[in-house]
Amino acid sequence: MNNLLSTLVFTFLVFNSTAFSHNRPNILWIIAEDMSQDQACYGNKLVKTPTIDMLSNNGMRFNNMFTAAGVCAPSRTAIATGMHQNAIGAMHMRYSEELKPALPEGMNTIAHILKANGYQTFSKGKDDYMFKLNEESFEFKNLDQLDKSKPFFAKVNSFYTHRIFKRDKENPIDPSDVVLPPYYPDVSPIRKDQAAYYENIQLLDKEVKRILDEFEERGLMENTIVFFFSDHGRPSLKGKYWMYDSGIQIPFIVFIPEGIKAPKGYMAGAVDEKLHSSIDISATTLELAGIKKPSYMQGKVFMGENQEPERDYIFSALDRIGGVHFKTRAVRSKKFKYIKNFNNGLSILECSTEYRKARLPHYNTISILDNYNKLDEVQKTLVTPLPLEELYDLENDPFETKNLAYDENYQDVRQKMETVLTNWLDEIDDKGFYPDSPEIQKHFIDYRTKNKEAYRKERLKWYTQILEELKQEGLIP
Repeated sequence: MNNLLSTLVFTFLVFNSTAFSHNRPNILWIIAEDMSQDQACYGNKLVKTPTIDMLSNNGMRFNNMFTAAGVCAPSRTAIATGMHQNAIGAMHMRYSEELKPALPEGMNTIAHILKANGYQTFSKGKDDYMFKLNEESFEFKNLDQLDKSKPFFAKVNSFYTHRIFKRDKENPIDPSDVVLPPYYPDVSPIRKDQAAYYENIQLLDKEVKRILDEFEERGLMENTIVFFFSDHGRPSLKGKYWMYDSGIQIPFIVFIPEGIKAPKGYMAGAVDEKLHSSIDISATTLELAGIKKPSYMQGKVFMGENQEPERDYIFSALDRIGGVHFKTRAVRSKKFKYIKNFNNGLSILECSTEYRKARLPHYNTISILDNYNKLDEVQKTLVTPLPLEELYDLENDPFETKNLAYDENYQDVRQKMETVLTNWLDEIDDKGFYPDSPEIQKHFIDYRTKNKEAYRKERLKWYTQILEELKQEGLIP
Protein backbone atom coordinates (compact mmCIF):
# COMPACT_ATOMS: atom_id res chain seq x y z
CA MET A 1 0.00 0.00 0.00
CA ASN A 2 1.36 3.40 -0.92
CA ASN A 3 -1.03 5.52 1.11
CA LEU A 4 0.34 4.90 4.58
CA LEU A 5 -1.49 7.88 6.05
CA SER A 6 -4.86 6.34 5.18
CA THR A 7 -3.68 2.97 6.46
CA LEU A 8 -2.70 4.37 9.85
CA VAL A 9 -5.73 6.64 10.16
CA PHE A 10 -8.26 3.85 9.67
CA THR A 11 -6.04 1.00 10.94
CA PHE A 12 -8.33 -1.76 9.72
CA LEU A 13 -5.61 -4.35 9.95
CA VAL A 14 -5.57 -7.79 8.41
CA PHE A 15 -2.74 -9.88 9.87
CA ASN A 16 -0.84 -12.46 7.89
CA SER A 17 -0.53 -15.47 10.22
CA THR A 18 2.84 -16.41 8.73
CA ALA A 19 4.30 -12.92 8.88
CA PHE A 20 3.25 -12.30 12.50
CA SER A 21 3.19 -15.74 14.05
CA HIS A 22 5.73 -14.54 16.63
CA ASN A 23 2.85 -12.67 18.30
CA ARG A 24 5.19 -9.98 19.62
CA PRO A 25 5.05 -6.40 18.39
CA ASN A 26 7.74 -4.88 16.23
CA ILE A 27 9.04 -1.60 17.60
CA LEU A 28 10.23 1.33 15.48
CA TRP A 29 12.00 4.34 16.97
CA ILE A 30 12.18 7.41 14.70
CA ILE A 31 14.63 9.86 16.26
CA ALA A 32 15.05 13.48 15.20
CA GLU A 33 17.95 15.72 16.21
CA ASP A 34 18.02 19.01 18.07
CA MET A 35 14.27 19.61 18.11
CA SER A 36 11.84 20.94 20.70
CA GLN A 37 8.04 20.71 20.72
CA ASP A 38 7.73 22.93 17.65
CA GLN A 39 5.43 20.77 15.50
CA ALA A 40 1.88 21.70 14.52
CA CYS A 41 0.42 19.07 16.87
CA TYR A 42 2.23 20.81 19.74
CA GLY A 43 0.64 24.14 18.81
CA ASN A 44 3.09 25.74 16.35
CA LYS A 45 0.91 27.43 13.73
CA LEU A 46 3.78 28.20 11.33
CA VAL A 47 5.02 24.69 10.60
CA LYS A 48 3.35 22.05 8.45
CA THR A 49 3.84 18.57 9.93
CA PRO A 50 0.97 16.39 8.61
CA THR A 51 2.70 13.03 9.19
CA ILE A 52 3.83 13.78 12.73
CA ASP A 53 0.38 15.24 13.44
CA MET A 54 -1.22 12.05 12.11
CA LEU A 55 0.88 9.94 14.48
CA SER A 56 -0.13 12.26 17.31
CA ASN A 57 -3.84 12.37 16.48
CA ASN A 58 -4.11 8.59 16.08
CA GLY A 59 -1.57 7.74 18.75
CA MET A 60 -0.68 9.34 22.07
CA ARG A 61 1.16 12.62 22.52
CA PHE A 62 3.30 13.24 25.60
CA ASN A 63 3.67 16.87 26.68
CA ASN A 64 6.21 16.43 29.48
CA MET A 65 9.04 14.26 28.17
CA PHE A 66 12.51 15.54 29.09
CA THR A 67 15.97 14.35 28.12
CA ALA A 68 18.69 13.39 30.59
CA ALA A 69 21.09 15.78 28.82
CA GLY A 70 20.71 18.78 26.53
CA VAL A 71 23.26 17.54 24.02
CA CYS A 72 23.21 14.66 21.56
CA ALA A 73 25.75 11.95 22.48
CA PRO A 74 25.25 12.03 26.29
CA SER A 75 21.48 12.14 25.70
CA ARG A 76 21.58 9.17 23.32
CA THR A 77 23.81 7.33 25.80
CA ALA A 78 21.11 7.72 28.46
CA ILE A 79 18.30 6.71 26.10
CA ALA A 80 20.13 3.60 24.85
CA THR A 81 20.94 2.33 28.34
CA GLY A 82 17.97 3.55 30.37
CA MET A 83 20.55 5.08 32.70
CA HIS A 84 21.62 8.63 33.46
CA GLN A 85 24.88 9.19 31.59
CA ASN A 86 26.53 10.69 34.70
CA ALA A 87 25.60 7.55 36.66
CA ILE A 88 27.67 5.36 34.34
CA GLY A 89 30.60 7.72 33.75
CA ALA A 90 29.80 8.40 30.07
CA MET A 91 28.79 12.03 30.44
CA HIS A 92 31.28 14.12 28.45
CA MET A 93 30.74 15.40 24.89
CA ARG A 94 32.87 14.25 23.20
CA TYR A 95 35.55 11.77 24.19
CA SER A 96 38.11 10.51 21.74
CA GLU A 97 37.48 6.85 20.94
CA GLU A 98 40.29 5.51 23.13
CA LEU A 99 39.13 7.56 26.13
CA LYS A 100 35.51 6.40 26.03
CA PRO A 101 34.62 4.40 29.14
CA ALA A 102 33.23 0.88 28.96
CA LEU A 103 29.73 0.22 30.21
CA PRO A 104 29.62 -1.10 33.79
CA GLU A 105 29.73 -4.89 33.94
CA GLY A 106 26.37 -6.51 33.33
CA MET A 107 24.93 -3.44 31.61
CA ASN A 108 23.96 -3.30 27.95
CA THR A 109 22.07 -1.26 25.38
CA ILE A 110 18.40 -1.62 24.56
CA ALA A 111 19.35 -3.13 21.18
CA HIS A 112 21.54 -5.80 22.76
CA ILE A 113 18.86 -6.71 25.31
CA LEU A 114 16.19 -7.05 22.62
CA LYS A 115 18.53 -9.09 20.41
CA ALA A 116 19.24 -11.47 23.30
CA ASN A 117 15.48 -11.93 23.66
CA GLY A 118 14.81 -12.94 20.06
CA TYR A 119 14.39 -9.58 18.36
CA GLN A 120 16.08 -8.70 15.10
CA THR A 121 17.75 -5.28 15.33
CA PHE A 122 17.97 -2.73 12.51
CA SER A 123 19.53 0.72 12.49
CA LYS A 124 19.79 3.52 9.99
CA GLY A 125 21.78 6.60 10.90
CA LYS A 126 24.12 7.25 13.79
CA ASP A 127 24.24 5.62 17.21
CA ASP A 128 26.60 8.23 18.77
CA TYR A 129 27.17 6.87 22.26
CA MET A 130 29.76 8.06 24.77
CA PHE A 131 30.85 4.55 25.79
CA LYS A 132 32.75 1.74 24.10
CA LEU A 133 30.80 -1.05 22.45
CA ASN A 134 32.21 -4.57 22.51
CA GLU A 135 30.06 -5.45 19.51
CA GLU A 136 27.80 -3.65 17.07
CA SER A 137 24.53 -2.49 18.61
CA PHE A 138 22.48 -3.49 15.59
CA GLU A 139 22.61 -6.51 13.30
CA PHE A 140 21.13 -5.10 10.12
CA LYS A 141 21.51 -1.91 8.10
CA ASN A 142 19.23 -2.93 5.22
CA LEU A 143 15.47 -3.32 5.68
CA ASP A 144 15.38 -6.18 3.18
CA GLN A 145 17.46 -8.24 5.60
CA LEU A 146 14.60 -8.42 8.11
CA ASP A 147 12.72 -11.70 8.42
CA LYS A 148 8.98 -10.96 8.73
CA SER A 149 8.41 -14.14 10.72
CA LYS A 150 10.44 -12.70 13.60
CA PRO A 151 9.91 -9.53 15.65
CA PHE A 152 12.23 -6.59 15.04
CA PHE A 153 13.45 -3.47 16.82
CA ALA A 154 14.37 -0.70 14.39
CA LYS A 155 15.97 2.66 15.10
CA VAL A 156 15.99 5.23 12.30
CA ASN A 157 17.73 8.56 12.84
CA SER A 158 17.11 11.73 10.88
CA PHE A 159 19.69 14.49 10.53
CA TYR A 160 17.07 17.20 9.91
CA THR A 161 16.86 20.09 12.39
CA HIS A 162 20.59 19.64 13.10
CA ARG A 163 22.73 22.40 11.69
CA ILE A 164 23.64 23.22 8.93
CA PHE A 165 20.00 23.88 7.95
CA LYS A 166 18.54 23.03 4.57
CA ARG A 167 15.64 25.02 3.07
CA ASP A 168 12.11 23.86 2.40
CA LYS A 169 11.53 25.37 -1.04
CA GLU A 170 7.99 23.97 -1.25
CA ASN A 171 6.81 25.56 2.00
CA PRO A 172 9.11 28.46 2.89
CA ILE A 173 8.48 30.25 6.19
CA ASP A 174 8.54 34.04 6.21
CA PRO A 175 10.96 35.20 8.95
CA SER A 176 8.66 38.16 9.65
CA ASP A 177 6.01 35.69 10.86
CA VAL A 178 8.32 34.18 13.47
CA VAL A 179 7.67 34.99 17.12
CA LEU A 180 10.91 34.77 19.11
CA PRO A 181 11.34 33.97 22.80
CA PRO A 182 11.75 37.19 24.84
CA TYR A 183 15.40 36.45 25.64
CA TYR A 184 16.35 36.88 21.97
CA PRO A 185 16.63 40.34 20.39
CA ASP A 186 13.96 40.63 17.69
CA VAL A 187 16.34 41.12 14.76
CA SER A 188 16.67 39.72 11.25
CA PRO A 189 19.63 37.30 11.71
CA ILE A 190 17.87 35.43 14.52
CA ARG A 191 14.45 35.56 12.86
CA LYS A 192 15.88 34.05 9.66
CA ASP A 193 17.63 31.33 11.63
CA GLN A 194 14.44 30.41 13.50
CA ALA A 195 12.49 30.29 10.22
CA ALA A 196 15.13 27.97 8.74
CA TYR A 197 14.87 25.70 11.80
CA TYR A 198 11.08 25.54 11.34
CA GLU A 199 11.54 24.67 7.66
CA ASN A 200 13.80 21.80 8.70
CA ILE A 201 11.02 20.47 10.90
CA GLN A 202 8.84 20.42 7.79
CA LEU A 203 11.56 18.57 5.87
CA LEU A 204 11.81 16.14 8.77
CA ASP A 205 8.08 15.51 8.57
CA LYS A 206 8.45 14.51 4.92
CA GLU A 207 11.29 12.19 5.87
CA VAL A 208 9.16 10.59 8.58
CA LYS A 209 6.57 9.83 5.90
CA ARG A 210 9.26 8.29 3.68
CA ILE A 211 10.48 6.14 6.59
CA LEU A 212 6.97 4.88 7.35
CA ASP A 213 6.31 4.24 3.67
CA GLU A 214 9.55 2.23 3.39
CA PHE A 215 8.44 -0.06 6.19
CA GLU A 216 4.90 -0.24 4.79
CA GLU A 217 6.03 -1.22 1.30
CA ARG A 218 7.86 -4.19 2.81
CA GLY A 219 4.87 -5.27 4.87
CA LEU A 220 6.56 -4.31 8.11
CA MET A 221 4.06 -1.83 9.60
CA GLU A 222 0.95 -3.76 10.58
CA ASN A 223 2.29 -5.14 13.85
CA THR A 224 4.59 -2.23 14.57
CA ILE A 225 4.55 0.21 17.48
CA VAL A 226 6.04 3.58 16.48
CA PHE A 227 7.93 5.88 18.85
CA PHE A 228 8.72 9.36 17.53
CA PHE A 229 10.99 11.67 19.52
CA SER A 230 14.05 13.92 19.48
CA ASP A 231 17.40 13.49 21.21
CA HIS A 232 17.14 16.93 22.89
CA GLY A 233 15.88 20.46 22.28
CA ARG A 234 16.45 23.29 19.82
CA PRO A 235 19.90 23.92 18.31
CA SER A 236 19.93 27.52 19.54
CA LEU A 237 21.41 29.64 22.31
CA LYS A 238 19.76 28.74 25.63
CA GLY A 239 18.45 25.59 23.94
CA LYS A 240 20.89 22.81 23.09
CA TYR A 241 23.65 22.43 25.74
CA TRP A 242 21.44 23.82 28.49
CA MET A 243 19.07 22.66 31.24
CA TYR A 244 16.30 25.07 30.27
CA ASP A 245 13.15 23.52 28.82
CA SER A 246 14.17 24.73 25.35
CA GLY A 247 17.15 22.36 25.67
CA ILE A 248 15.64 19.30 27.37
CA GLN A 249 11.88 19.21 26.62
CA ILE A 250 11.23 17.10 23.54
CA PRO A 251 8.33 15.91 21.39
CA PHE A 252 7.36 12.34 22.18
CA ILE A 253 4.60 10.40 20.41
CA VAL A 254 3.64 6.72 20.56
CA PHE A 255 1.43 5.13 17.90
CA ILE A 256 0.06 1.63 18.49
CA PRO A 257 -2.04 0.00 15.74
CA GLU A 258 -5.54 -1.16 16.69
CA GLY A 259 -4.56 -4.77 16.01
CA ILE A 260 -2.27 -4.66 19.04
CA LYS A 261 -4.02 -4.73 22.40
CA ALA A 262 -3.66 -1.29 23.98
CA PRO A 263 -1.30 -1.54 26.96
CA LYS A 264 -2.14 -0.03 30.31
CA GLY A 265 -1.49 3.72 30.19
CA TYR A 266 -2.09 4.05 26.44
CA MET A 267 -5.14 5.65 24.86
CA ALA A 268 -5.28 6.51 21.15
CA GLY A 269 -5.92 10.22 20.58
CA ALA A 270 -5.09 11.15 24.18
CA VAL A 271 -2.51 13.57 25.57
CA ASP A 272 -0.33 12.58 28.51
CA GLU A 273 0.65 15.34 30.95
CA LYS A 274 2.75 13.25 33.36
CA LEU A 275 6.46 13.87 33.88
CA HIS A 276 8.70 11.47 31.97
CA SER A 277 12.46 11.17 31.50
CA SER A 278 14.08 9.98 28.29
CA ILE A 279 15.66 7.12 30.26
CA ASP A 280 12.09 5.78 30.55
CA ILE A 281 11.92 5.14 26.79
CA SER A 282 14.06 1.99 26.89
CA ALA A 283 12.35 0.65 30.02
CA THR A 284 8.94 1.08 28.39
CA THR A 285 10.11 -0.38 25.07
CA LEU A 286 11.18 -3.55 26.87
CA GLU A 287 7.84 -3.72 28.65
CA LEU A 288 5.92 -3.49 25.37
CA ALA A 289 8.14 -6.25 23.97
CA GLY A 290 7.23 -8.47 26.91
CA ILE A 291 10.70 -8.27 28.45
CA LYS A 292 11.31 -7.37 32.07
CA LYS A 293 13.61 -4.38 32.40
CA PRO A 294 17.01 -5.11 34.02
CA SER A 295 17.16 -4.45 37.75
CA TYR A 296 19.93 -1.87 37.27
CA MET A 297 17.89 0.27 34.87
CA GLN A 298 16.96 3.70 36.24
CA GLY A 299 14.29 4.30 33.61
CA LYS A 300 10.65 3.79 34.62
CA VAL A 301 7.99 1.85 32.74
CA PHE A 302 5.20 4.32 31.93
CA MET A 303 3.06 2.02 29.78
CA GLY A 304 2.10 -1.64 30.15
CA GLU A 305 1.15 -4.16 32.83
CA ASN A 306 4.20 -3.27 34.93
CA GLN A 307 3.56 0.47 34.72
CA GLU A 308 5.41 2.30 37.49
CA PRO A 309 4.25 5.29 39.56
CA GLU A 310 4.37 8.74 37.97
CA ARG A 311 7.54 10.73 38.50
CA ASP A 312 7.48 13.73 40.84
CA TYR A 313 10.75 15.02 39.39
CA ILE A 314 12.97 14.62 36.36
CA PHE A 315 16.74 15.18 36.40
CA SER A 316 19.21 16.36 33.77
CA ALA A 317 22.96 16.90 33.68
CA LEU A 318 25.70 18.48 31.57
CA ASP A 319 29.45 18.06 31.90
CA ARG A 320 32.25 18.71 29.41
CA ILE A 321 31.19 19.83 25.93
CA GLY A 322 34.12 20.60 23.68
CA GLY A 323 36.34 22.92 25.69
CA VAL A 324 33.57 24.09 28.04
CA HIS A 325 33.22 22.34 31.40
CA PHE A 326 29.61 22.96 32.45
CA LYS A 327 29.15 20.59 35.43
CA THR A 328 25.52 21.66 35.67
CA ARG A 329 22.68 19.67 37.25
CA ALA A 330 18.94 20.30 37.21
CA VAL A 331 15.77 18.98 38.78
CA ARG A 332 12.31 19.80 37.47
CA SER A 333 8.86 19.31 38.90
CA LYS A 334 5.73 20.29 37.01
CA LYS A 335 5.90 23.78 38.50
CA PHE A 336 9.53 24.53 39.35
CA LYS A 337 12.98 24.08 37.84
CA TYR A 338 16.10 24.21 40.01
CA ILE A 339 19.53 24.42 38.33
CA LYS A 340 22.89 24.26 40.04
CA ASN A 341 25.89 25.55 38.07
CA PHE A 342 28.85 24.02 39.89
CA ASN A 343 31.26 25.70 37.46
CA ASN A 344 29.53 29.07 37.52
CA GLY A 345 30.84 32.50 36.62
CA LEU A 346 30.60 32.50 32.82
CA SER A 347 27.52 33.70 30.94
CA ILE A 348 25.40 31.57 28.62
CA LEU A 349 27.01 33.40 25.69
CA GLU A 350 30.54 32.86 27.01
CA CYS A 351 29.87 29.12 27.39
CA SER A 352 29.48 28.77 23.63
CA THR A 353 31.78 26.20 22.06
CA GLU A 354 33.90 27.18 19.06
CA TYR A 355 31.49 25.29 16.81
CA ARG A 356 28.52 27.27 18.11
CA LYS A 357 30.33 30.57 17.83
CA ALA A 358 30.73 29.85 14.14
CA ARG A 359 27.39 28.19 13.36
CA LEU A 360 24.85 30.05 15.54
CA PRO A 361 23.97 33.56 14.35
CA HIS A 362 22.81 34.16 17.93
CA TYR A 363 26.41 34.32 19.16
CA ASN A 364 27.66 37.15 16.97
CA THR A 365 24.30 38.95 16.93
CA ILE A 366 24.02 39.11 20.70
CA SER A 367 27.74 39.90 21.13
CA ILE A 368 27.47 42.86 18.77
CA LEU A 369 24.23 44.20 20.24
CA ASP A 370 25.62 43.87 23.75
CA ASN A 371 28.71 45.86 22.75
CA TYR A 372 26.37 48.66 21.62
CA ASN A 373 24.20 48.33 24.75
CA LYS A 374 21.18 47.33 22.66
CA LEU A 375 19.93 44.41 24.78
CA ASP A 376 16.97 44.79 27.10
CA GLU A 377 16.89 43.49 30.67
CA VAL A 378 15.66 40.00 29.75
CA GLN A 379 18.11 39.64 26.83
CA LYS A 380 20.97 40.67 29.12
CA THR A 381 20.48 37.42 31.04
CA LEU A 382 22.32 35.77 28.15
CA VAL A 383 25.45 37.84 28.77
CA THR A 384 25.30 37.98 32.58
CA PRO A 385 27.54 35.53 34.48
CA LEU A 386 25.61 32.49 35.65
CA PRO A 387 25.05 32.22 39.40
CA LEU A 388 25.55 29.08 41.43
CA GLU A 389 21.79 28.52 41.68
CA GLU A 390 18.79 29.16 39.46
CA LEU A 391 15.12 28.65 40.30
CA TYR A 392 12.21 29.23 37.94
CA ASP A 393 8.44 29.19 38.35
CA LEU A 394 7.61 27.44 35.08
CA GLU A 395 3.90 28.16 35.26
CA ASN A 396 4.42 31.92 35.46
CA ASP A 397 7.77 32.14 33.69
CA PRO A 398 7.88 29.44 30.96
CA PHE A 399 10.87 31.08 29.23
CA GLU A 400 12.91 30.86 32.45
CA THR A 401 14.05 34.48 32.57
CA LYS A 402 13.41 35.45 36.22
CA ASN A 403 15.74 33.68 38.63
CA LEU A 404 13.99 33.24 41.99
CA ALA A 405 16.84 31.40 43.74
CA TYR A 406 17.81 34.50 45.71
CA ASP A 407 14.26 35.77 46.31
CA GLU A 408 13.43 35.53 50.04
CA ASN A 409 9.85 34.53 49.18
CA TYR A 410 11.06 31.32 47.48
CA GLN A 411 13.67 30.03 49.92
CA ASP A 412 11.50 27.12 51.06
CA VAL A 413 11.09 26.00 47.44
CA ARG A 414 14.79 26.49 46.70
CA GLN A 415 15.85 24.48 49.74
CA LYS A 416 13.45 21.66 48.95
CA MET A 417 14.55 21.44 45.30
CA GLU A 418 18.23 21.62 46.28
CA THR A 419 17.69 18.76 48.73
CA VAL A 420 15.96 16.65 46.08
CA LEU A 421 18.82 17.30 43.66
CA THR A 422 21.54 16.57 46.24
CA ASN A 423 19.87 13.31 47.25
CA TRP A 424 19.72 12.28 43.58
CA LEU A 425 23.43 13.02 43.07
CA ASP A 426 24.20 10.73 46.02
CA GLU A 427 21.73 8.06 44.91
CA ILE A 428 23.20 7.66 41.43
CA ASP A 429 26.80 8.20 42.59
CA ASP A 430 27.25 10.98 40.04
CA LYS A 431 30.54 10.30 38.20
CA GLY A 432 30.72 13.89 37.00
CA PHE A 433 32.10 14.79 40.42
CA TYR A 434 34.97 12.32 40.20
CA PRO A 435 38.26 13.91 39.04
CA ASP A 436 38.85 13.54 35.30
CA SER A 437 42.08 11.85 34.34
CA PRO A 438 44.91 14.06 33.04
CA GLU A 439 44.37 12.42 29.63
CA ILE A 440 40.71 13.48 29.53
CA GLN A 441 41.53 17.00 30.71
CA LYS A 442 44.21 17.36 28.04
CA HIS A 443 41.91 15.94 25.36
CA PHE A 444 39.28 18.62 25.96
CA ILE A 445 41.84 21.44 26.10
CA ASP A 446 43.28 20.25 22.79
CA TYR A 447 39.76 19.80 21.40
CA ARG A 448 38.91 23.46 21.97
CA THR A 449 42.27 24.70 20.71
CA LYS A 450 41.89 22.70 17.52
CA ASN A 451 38.31 23.84 16.95
CA LYS A 452 39.17 27.45 17.60
CA GLU A 453 41.42 27.39 14.56
CA ALA A 454 39.13 25.12 12.52
CA TYR A 455 36.15 27.49 12.88
CA ARG A 456 38.03 30.80 12.96
CA LYS A 457 37.38 31.81 9.33
CA GLU A 458 33.74 30.74 9.43
CA ARG A 459 33.16 32.67 12.63
CA LEU A 460 34.75 35.84 11.23
CA LYS A 461 32.73 35.51 8.03
CA TRP A 462 29.47 35.36 9.97
CA TYR A 463 30.54 38.21 12.27
CA THR A 464 31.15 40.48 9.27
CA GLN A 465 27.88 39.49 7.61
CA ILE A 466 25.78 39.96 10.75
CA LEU A 467 27.48 43.26 11.59
CA GLU A 468 26.53 44.59 8.16
CA GLU A 469 22.97 43.27 8.46
CA LEU A 470 22.46 44.97 11.82
CA LYS A 471 23.80 48.22 10.40
CA GLN A 472 21.37 48.02 7.48
CA GLU A 473 18.52 47.53 9.95
CA GLY A 474 19.64 50.72 11.68
CA LEU A 475 20.22 48.91 14.97
CA ILE A 476 23.85 49.96 15.31
CA PRO A 477 25.78 52.91 13.85
